[in-house]
Amino acid sequence: MKLYRYIAHKFWGPFFFALGIFTTLVVVGDIFEKMKNLSNGTTTVWDLLTYSACTFPNWLTTIMPVACLLGAISVISEMIANGEWTACVAGGFAPKDLFKPIIVCILGVVGVTMLVQEFIVPGLNLKANTIYYTRIKPERNFNPNAEKDVVIKISPTQMLFAKEVDISKGVMRRVSLDTYNENWDISSQLIAQEMVWDRPTKRWLLKDGIERIFLSNMDTTEESFQEKEVPFTTPPNRMAVDKADDKLLSIRSLTTKINFYRQSGLALYAAETNRQAKLATPFVTVVMCLLGMPFAISTRRKSKILNIIMSLVIAFAFWWLISMATSIGQNGYLNPYLAGWGPVLIFSLLVWGEFKWLKL
Repeated sequence: MKLYRYIAHKFWGPFFFALGIFTTLVVVGDIFEKMKNLSNGTTTVWDLLTYSACTFPNWLTTIMPVACLLGAISVISEMIANGEWTACVAGGFAPKDLFKPIIVCILGVVGVTMLVQEFIVPGLNLKANTIYYTRIKPERNFNPNAEKDVVIKISPTQMLFAKEVDISKGVMRRVSLDTYNENWDISSQLIAQEMVWDRPTKRWLLKDGIERIFLSNMDTTEESFQEKEVPFTTPPNRMAVDKADDKLLSIRSLTTKINFYRQSGLALYAAETNRQAKLATPFVTVVMCLLGMPFAISTRRKSKILNIIMSLVIAFAFWWLISMATSIGQNGYLNPYLAGWGPVLIFSLLVWGEFKWLKL
């Protein structure tokens, strides 16, 4: 229908305007904050610009919900100011019918945002971290794929300790594989300089080590070896021991991390909370917009500045609740599913009450 196409067309102008303004402010602010590192002797202007380019998609996806909200409110406000809204309602269109093309546009934005977050942002964030810790704020021996002092539970009675794990190379260094008896007294120990993933056999191999058997509290035997297979068969691509922040990981990577944590007997509520929060993201944007759109009808004529203020108030209220729930869930005080989806459910109830009250 031409009316629906007309309303959808009006959405994109204020949407891209808001997206451009907010993203520019955030990116420029981030660049200026990093410019203090130009005096360290390693950072160049090109490093800052490259870092900014790599972090830009992440900022873009973060600001997208606010841009959608401002675009939706602006469309309705402009139609009311021009008398178009009144004419449409008089012509038999219900307000909720006029919302439909705006919601379709928002769903399209949400779909693109999810694809960018899942397939583009993680790789660029990894590159941004590499630039930051090697050029802007250098860290000695920085390796984004390595983690130190890793502990893995590989069976009910076996614990693996590694001083350093480099997932990208499939290598663990300074490894100790301890086996315990039913009383959790150590019964044997494999100590090696390295543990390497052997792709042909799909096994982990200990290199240059010692096998120690504990016969009693005071009696042990030791035997050197050059190479030995271990019962740990989890491949590197299914492990999650790198330094990446959970918030910057894709849903697929978070799922891998959760499965690995579950296998290792590690606490997974923080990773699960972040996964549920990411899964709830599309609904966050839609519910936020549905909450703000009726305000444009109830307050009638208003300025663009007031639209921006209204959008920011609603967005920050939503984000505050999401941040609080996520923080509580990450610390294990709230069920991860409730932490991720609770704010969406609460604001959905507000939307339902708002629509009932305004009889939309």
